[in-house]
Amino acid sequence: MKKLKSFKIAVITSSYTRFPGDGIAPFVKAISESLANLGHNLVVVAPYDPEVKPLETDEIHVYRFKYIWPVRFHVMGHARSLEKDVRLRLSSYLLLPFFLIAAFLKLYQVVRRQNSDIIYAHWVIPNGLIAACVAKFQNIPFIISLHGSDIYVSQKNWFFRTIARWVFKHSSGVTACSAELKRKAIELGAPKDLDLVPWGADPTVFDPELRTRAPVNQINKQFYLRISSLGRLVEKKGFKFLIEAVPPIFQEFPSTELVIGGGGLLQGELQKHTQDLNISDRVDFPGSVLWNDVPEFLANSDIFVLPSVRDGHGNEDGLPTVLLEAMSCGVAVIASQIGGTNLVIENNVNGLLVPPGDIESLTRAIMLLIQNEELRKNLGREARISVLNRFNWNEVAARISAIMYTAVTPTK
Repeated sequence: MKKLKSFKIAVITSSYTRFPGDGIAPFVKAISESLANLGHNLVVVAPYDPEVKPLETDEIHVYRFKYIWPVRFHVMGHARSLEKDVRLRLSSYLLLPFFLIAAFLKLYQVVRRQNSDIIYAHWVIPNGLIAACVAKFQNIPFIISLHGSDIYVSQKNWFFRTIARWVFKHSSGVTACSAELKRKAIELGAPKDLDLVPWGADPTVFDPELRTRAPVNQINKQFYLRISSLGRLVEKKGFKFLIEAVPPIFQEFPSTELVIGGGGLLQGELQKHTQDLNISDRVDFPGSVLWNDVPEFLANSDIFVLPSVRDGHGNEDGLPTVLLEAMSCGVAVIASQIGGTNLVIENNVNGLLVPPGDIESLTRAIMLLIQNEELRKNLGREARISVLNRFNWNEVAARISAIMYTAVTPTK
């Protein structure tokens, strides 16, 4: 792709890295940094959070806005707004007017100070509305990247649905990270030429060389192998199905272990489930993994499983970046064929795809990779290559830059 003109970009997001090692929405920071690396002048507007600490190495200026006092009541954004990832908390409804006003004022101030060429919003609700209003005042375009939860909330609430439709009507570009997300967005009024842009990973950060565990070997005819998964412990991540898939594997390969990283409200329930299945001594829940520790966590896996499902409320993942990060680490991956996984995984080439919620298929896929070391190594190698060549943040930033170029040039 040829080098395009650089722009002054104001980013509005409800989640942005709060402290070194924060695992909340690291993809927003990754996209921002990659856009800056392309030569764009970029600033970020994000809500204040009680856990915010200085990011000493951050080269992008982040403007935090406060919307309520005392500060401990700042619970909007940063994965705090949704209850069990399926519905807005009552506190979010109460705080939303204050959030919108404070965000609008801060973004308006930043856009005027920067003399921004374009506004880039993450999530159509609520940030798309804020971007649209400021863009109208300043007579500049705005584009939106969708991530899943925003579309889900918009579908379930007529008020948010109306807002999303209005925002889409006035946007100059929209991206989605899965075909299903694109379809749902179009139903809500997004342009039919919405851009399908799968997310990426940083292959310089997520590197196979970070592995510290010894290679898989066979001692006394027993495999010492680690199956891992990582994500917030909520229903749509499908960890319950992964837990139910492993008992036959543990029976045949007694030295195999399962590690499920991440925190969430379902941790106690999932741990109890392992006890009921008599596998609690083989399944480890280390809790939340700091983002700085994620590369090593993934590199030390032999098989990574993303068992995502559509939850009981109809919510599902778009394209979790942890899948691409595991691929970047050269790990053989198994993923549910849901959301955007089929955009980045070619079955039996750089990973395995299984039907979501199909326990038997998941068991067979894991068993296949345990038994077939050559296949496991080949899939891991091809996964790494696909990230190096296509699914990395530089490629994502280049595509978003092209969308911005189309949005800005007609108005200049």
